[in-house]
Amino acid sequence: MNMATRWALLALLSMCSAAASAHGPVARKAESQPTAARLFTSDSASGEIVAVDLPDGAVAARLATPPHVLTLGVAADGRHVFAMRGRNTDRDTITVIDSGLDAAGNARFPAIVRTFTGSSPGGVHDGHLAAVGGRNAIFQEGVGEIEVLGDGEFGSLGAVATRRIRLAAPDHYHYLEAGDYLYVGHLAKGMVQVIDRASGEQAAVIGGCPVLHGMAEDPASGRLFFACMRDVLVVGTRGDELNREVGRIAYPSAQRIGIFLKGADGVLWGKTEGAIPALQRFDTRREPYAFDTIPVDSSIQQATSEDGRRLFVYSRKGTLDVRDGASGELRHQLRISKPFDAEYHEHVDKALLPDIVSAGDRAWISIPPEGVIVEIDAAAGRELRRITTGGQPTRMVLVRPSGVPVAAAGAP
Repeated sequence: MNMATRWALLALLSMCSAAASAHGPVARKAESQPTAARLFTSDSASGEIVAVDLPDGAVAARLATPPHVLTLGVAADGRHVFAMRGRNTDRDTITVIDSGLDAAGNARFPAIVRTFTGSSPGGVHDGHLAAVGGRNAIFQEGVGEIEVLGDGEFGSLGAVATRRIRLAAPDHYHYLEAGDYLYVGHLAKGMVQVIDRASGEQAAVIGGCPVLHGMAEDPASGRLFFACMRDVLVVGTRGDELNREVGRIAYPSAQRIGIFLKGADGVLWGKTEGAIPALQRFDTRREPYAFDTIPVDSSIQQATSEDGRRLFVYSRKGTLDVRDGASGELRHQLRISKPFDAEYHEHVDKALLPDIVSAGDRAWISIPPEGVIVEIDAAAGRELRRITTGGQPTRMVLVRPSGVPVAAAGAP
């Protein structure tokens, strides 16, 4: 065997050995990294969902969902994020994202695991997907039904069982659950439809609430509050008050309520869309019920902390107020952006407004025109850093493992 033949044979054997090892057992390495939380935001410029790891503030992924996402909601398992689009197109989609976080605080690469079509999907409230009896639910507003998702792994090839509950009519809904009943407020029909959760049958209808938009509950009394155009409808859920109207609360001014925020010590905060000059404060412990008006700088976004102890008010001037969640008293004011000159009134094609989420003493505010998310220390009233995402970050949700303090995602 000459030298050339010998080298050719050695090369062939080497290639065969490499091919065998490529298809044989290989050592696997863990790709997860400890992470306190993961922040997801929808980019209204690109149509992507951007995932940001905390505490380091690095962009972990850009996920190409169908543009443009209107709502983000965390599922009941605290692991999956639902991204929903569609009200002005002929094809609406729901995209399920595996956040990549496990219960121990280990983060893997986030991934889109399922996308399916819907019909004007909704039901997200305070960054959480709606739930019926503890199960994830989507309100398919275009066809007038609740789609309740059964047990199943969203990322597998198996089907996820669904149960459908028919509603009175297609509409835009504001939903609460109490006891054995579902209370579904219909915006255009101006009524609250009460549905027996077990049977799916209608138990009552409470009307006289034109242009219903916004809802809240008082756990102490069991009463529910639905914001109407002219006043707030109070619905009972216990004893002699069960499934009937028990009162109306007049507005103190022409500014109606479209959304309620949960404050501290039984206080609810009422706001509406667009730039607003005041918030309506409502103490559920005080009867007869009445609203107090708290003037604020022309504000385009508002939020409360998880425990309700802080009220955040973001103004068109580019300032953020950190206020007491019970009284509304101003604690801190920070300038976090340039003034908003344009009219930021959202329609049905895409999200435009900034968003606010918080956990512990931290809060994050998306600034769409500047392509950043500002992180603040709400207790100290100071800006910590600016996380650059690019594009126009709007809606946000925070995913974090239970037991992992987000305060550990501290300032640099």
